[in-house]
Amino acid sequence: LAFYEPVVTEGHLRRKNLEFIFIRFSAWEFAGCDKLWAGLVTTLCHHIRQHFGALPLSVFHVLGSRPRFASGFSQKEWILKKGTCLRLWGLLLVLAVGVAILLVALLVPGIKDHHALKVVGSAVASLSGSSLVLGALSILKNFLVSEKKKIERLTDSDRFAGQLGFMSKIRGEVEVLVDFLAFMEVFERRRLRVVLEITSLDLCYPEKVAGVFNAMATLLSDANAPFIFLLAVDPSVIVPCLEQTGCMKGLADNGYLYLNRAVTLPFSIPEMGARSRLRSVEAAIQTREDLMYRIIAGNVAKT
Repeated sequence: LAFYEPVVTEGHLRRKNLEFIFIRFSAWEFAGCDKLWAGLVTTLCHHIRQHFGALPLSVFHVLGSRPRFASGFSQKEWILKKGTCLRLWGLLLVLAVGVAILLVALLVPGIKDHHALKVVGSAVASLSGSSLVLGALSILKNFLVSEKKKIERLTDSDRFAGQLGFMSKIRGEVEVLVDFLAFMEVFERRRLRVVLEITSLDLCYPEKVAGVFNAMATLLSDANAPFIFLLAVDPSVIVPCLEQTGCMKGLADNGYLYLNRAVTLPFSIPEMGARSRLRSVEAAIQTREDLMYRIIAGNVAKT
């Protein structure tokens, strides 16, 4: 994470080893909040952090780098960060020199009276050591304050929510997640896909429904984003909600046109018939021993 930069090679893009990370998002659970779309983003951040661990993601926030694409037919997947190594060795060298000067000024007889030497040694040691401490504190801060908490603080701030930089902050947190997932793909030598299952959206208010679609567009705006959305809704309910909001301007107030543009692969499940419903009820009853006992007891009582 700190000293190597991942490279996306052609061989990596052809890998067939896939891992799917499934995340379930019930919009009804966040229907009470003002910004339903923020619940979608925070749920994504929370599950990614929980899946890979807080420490790797915190280190990547401070020291990680976005994967680059290999040029030509190169199969080298890791490149040493020479600049980072040189800066680290430079800081350690300066720190060692400062500590050495300070020890000499404090311990060597005949030099103890030179106050200026003590000041120089302590200043060099403190400046070089403070850079290392600041890096460690940045990692500790990202470890303690998750991406979910950052977004929740942004959404709770009325002063910041009206500014143009609000969505750019959210977008920045999402980009860090995308880059981290790309890093983990190269590290684990397999492709990663994050599947978000969105349900109960047709139970929410129209303005919040449009906000979730905007959040989906924000997450999918990056062509390399490894996100797949499974949207389970009733179009007859969602379309009127979309047509009541201001997101339909320029689309002739056609909610179905907007929905077709938002959904890449639409498909519908036919309505269940009477026999299928009866089979489902029977299967559900057979899994409940208490219901089966009541039915049997009722039949015996009738006979």
